[in-house]
Amino acid sequence: MWFLRLRWSLRDARKRWIQIVGIAFTIAIGIGSYAGLSSVTEWRYASTDKSIELTNMFDLRATVGGGGDVPVGSLAQIASEIDGIDEYNERLFLGTQVETTADGEELLVHGRIVGVDTSGGGPSVNGVEVIEGDGLPPSGADTPRVLLGRNFASFWDLPTHGSLTVGGDVRVDYVGHAASPEYFDILEGNGSLGQSNLAVLFAQLADAQDISGRPGAVNDLVMTLEPGADSDAVSQQLIDAAAIHLDGILLETITREEWPSYIALLGSPEVDQSIYDVMSLLLFVGAAFATLNFSARMVQAQRREMGAAMALGESPRSIAIRPLLIGLQIGVLGVILGIGVAFALAFQTAGIIQQRVILPLFEMPFQWVFFARAAAIGFVVPMLAVLVPVLRAVRVQPVEAIRPGHLASRGGGLSPILSRLPLPGRSLERMPIRNLMRAPRRTFITLLTFTTSLAIMFSMVGLNTSFSTTFDEGNRELQGDEPERFMVQLDSFYPVDSARVQDVLSDSTVQLGETGLRLGASVIAEAPAENIDEQTRLDLSVRFVDFGSNVWTPSVSEGELQPGVPGIVLADKAARDFGVGVGDDVIVTHPEIVDGTFAYGTHTLPVLATHPHPLRVNSYMDLSTAADWGFGGLANIVTGVPADGSNLNDAKRSLFGTGTGVALVQGMSESFKSLQDALDQSRSVLILTRIFVILLVMLIAFNTANINVDERARDHATMFAYGIPVRRVIANLSIEGLLLGVVAVVLGALFGYALLLWMALFLMPTSIPEVGMLVSVRWWEMAAYFLAALVAIAVAPMFSGRKLKKMFIPGQLRVME
Repeated sequence: MWFLRLRWSLRDARKRWIQIVGIAFTIAIGIGSYAGLSSVTEWRYASTDKSIELTNMFDLRATVGGGGDVPVGSLAQIASEIDGIDEYNERLFLGTQVETTADGEELLVHGRIVGVDTSGGGPSVNGVEVIEGDGLPPSGADTPRVLLGRNFASFWDLPTHGSLTVGGDVRVDYVGHAASPEYFDILEGNGSLGQSNLAVLFAQLADAQDISGRPGAVNDLVMTLEPGADSDAVSQQLIDAAAIHLDGILLETITREEWPSYIALLGSPEVDQSIYDVMSLLLFVGAAFATLNFSARMVQAQRREMGAAMALGESPRSIAIRPLLIGLQIGVLGVILGIGVAFALAFQTAGIIQQRVILPLFEMPFQWVFFARAAAIGFVVPMLAVLVPVLRAVRVQPVEAIRPGHLASRGGGLSPILSRLPLPGRSLERMPIRNLMRAPRRTFITLLTFTTSLAIMFSMVGLNTSFSTTFDEGNRELQGDEPERFMVQLDSFYPVDSARVQDVLSDSTVQLGETGLRLGASVIAEAPAENIDEQTRLDLSVRFVDFGSNVWTPSVSEGELQPGVPGIVLADKAARDFGVGVGDDVIVTHPEIVDGTFAYGTHTLPVLATHPHPLRVNSYMDLSTAADWGFGGLANIVTGVPADGSNLNDAKRSLFGTGTGVALVQGMSESFKSLQDALDQSRSVLILTRIFVILLVMLIAFNTANINVDERARDHATMFAYGIPVRRVIANLSIEGLLLGVVAVVLGALFGYALLLWMALFLMPTSIPEVGMLVSVRWWEMAAYFLAALVAIAVAPMFSGRKLKKMFIPGQLRVME
C-alpha cells in the first residue's frame, strides 16, 4: 500500500512539477534570505574578535597635542613608570597627502603615515598584518618602502606593488597591502575620511621620520592595559607625567571603545543586521503566505479526486496521506533550494563586506542554528498549508466533494453583492471581476502576498534614495553656491596674520578664502525636555565662522545667526537628541588656552539657532567669540574655492607640502565620505535583495496563473466548447491578475512608504544616531519597478497557453453524479 501511495505521489509530482518547483522556490527565497543574511553578521562578529586578538589592538592611546612631537623613548619612559600598563609601542603618526593613479584616474587624497618599530618582531601593540604582497622591509633604501592600507587599495583596485607621491614631492614605493586594527574599518574626521579618500601607509619608524622631516621624533603611544586596570586613571597619570617631564606637553588620550573605527567595526554589523532582519522577515512572511495560499489551492484542486476515493470506501487517514506527500515534496525541495539561496546570498554579501571591512581573518563557518530554524519553518509551512484543506475536504460527504464546481457553488463569497452591481460589458468582460469576488479569502491571501513583496521593494528602493538625498542635501548645505568649496586643515593653531595662514589665503589657486577654527567639544543639555529619558552627552565638532560673512554662513532652520553674541548653533538632529530648542542652554566642555597652555574648560551657552545639515556632529559659533576660549586671533582652518582656471586637485597640489603647515585639503563634498563609501559598497546587497523580491513577485504571479488554470479547468473547457478562443481565456486571466496587481501596487506603495518611514525615522536613528535621515522617494523610479511588476503579473498567464491548447475538453466536461 505504501508503495502504491508513493507511486501516486510521484505521479502527482510529475503532473504538477511546475507548481511544486514554483512553490518550493518561493519558500526557498524566504528561507535563504533569513539564513544567509543572519549568517553574515555572525561571521563578522567572530572574525572581528579574532582579528583584534591577532593584532593586539590598543586599549589606550596617547597622542602629543597641537601637532607636536617628542624625542624617541620619552613616551615609553613615562609608560614604563605607570602601573596598569601591560605593553606599549611608540609611533610617529602624521597626516600627509597621497597622489597616485587608478585606471587612468588621478587620485589626490589625504594620507596617514604610521611609523612603527618592527625590531624584535614588533609592533607588539596594533600589529600590522600583511594581506597581500611582501612584509615591511628594513629602512635605509634610497626610496622609502611602505605597506599600503588594504582599504584604500581594495576600493581603487590597486596592484600589490607600486609607487606613490606623498607630501607633495616625496616618492615612496609600496610593496604590499596591509591592515592594522585601527583601520579595519575607516571612519575618521567626523565621517569625512573613508575608504576611498584615506590612504594609510605603514612604514619603518626611521623612514617615517625621514619622510616627515622629523628625525628622532615620535608623537604617539599605543598601550594595552593589565586586567582590571582603570583606563581613566592610567590616562590621567599619563597626562600629568607628560606635563611634568616633557615641558608642559599636553597628551590627548582615547580608549579603544572611543575610537570611531572600532565603534563602527562593532556597530556596523548591528546596523546591517537590523536592515537584514527587516528585509528577511518581510521576504519570509511574503513567501510563507504565498506558499500557504498556493499549497492549499493546489490541494483544493484535487477535491473531486478525494471525494471519489471516499465514495470507494477509502478511509480519511489514507486519503490524507497522498496530498501530504505533495506537501512533503514541496517542503524538502524548498529546504534544499533555500540552502542554495542562502549560500549564494551569504557569500555574495560577505564578499561585499570584505571589500569594505578589512580583517586579517575572515572565517565563514556554517551557521547551523539559523539554517535549522529557517529550514524547520520552511518545511512546516507547506505541510500545514496542505493539511488544513485536506482535513476540510475529508470531513464533507463524498457526494459534496465529487460535485462539480458549477453545482457545488452556491453563490458564496461576495457574488450575491456583486450580482446587484451594474457592471459594464458582457459576461466575458465581467468575468475577471466576478472570479476575484466569488472567492474573497483566496483573493485576499493572494493580494497579501503581492502587497508584501511590493512593500519590501518600495522600502528598499526608498531607503537607498533617502541615503542619497541625505548626503546630497548635506553636501549642498556645506558647499553653498560653490560645488568645489574646500577646507584647508592646518597642522596647528596659527595667528591669522602669520605667514603660513597668509600663504594659503594668497595662493594663486585660492579665492574667497576665509580663516576659521574647528575644535572638538563635549556637549550636554542643561535642562533636557521631559520626553528625554536621560541626559545625552555628544561629542561635537564646533566650527567658528564669521556669522556676518558674505561668502558662506550655515543655513538656519530655527532662530537666527547673531554676530558677536556668545552661543552655539546646533544641527536639527542634535537639538532633537538633546531635547533642546532655540533659547535653551547647553553645557560645553572644550579645549581652551589659559596663559599659553592648553587645558579643558566648561561654558554654559544658549542655543542661538539650529541648522538643517543632517550630520549632528556639526555645530557653529561666531568667530569673534573664539577669544572667550583663548583662541582669539588664531586659526586652524581656511575655507575657499578654486580660483578661476584651477580645480580642487590644483589647489590640493599647490597648498600641500612638507613644512607648509597644511595637514589636509579636502572638498566639502567629502563630508560624508565614509558613509557614502559604505553605502556604495552595500548597494550590491540591496540590488540583490531587489532581484529576489522581483523574482518572488514573478513566482507569485506565475503560480497564481498556473493554479487558476487548474482550478478552472472545467470553466475553461466550457468556454472552449462554445468557441471562445484560447487567447481570450488568457486575456481574461491577465486582466484578472492586473486588477489584483493594481490594488497590490496601491497597497504596496502605502505599506512600503510606512515601512520606509519606520526604517528611516525609528530604525536608522537607533542604528546610525549621528545622521538625521531625510526621507525621499523617486516616484518615477518606483513607477518603473511597479510597472515591471504589473507586466510580470500580466504576462504570467501566457505560460499556461500550451496547457490550455492541449486540454482534453470532453474529459473536463464529464460529470459524475
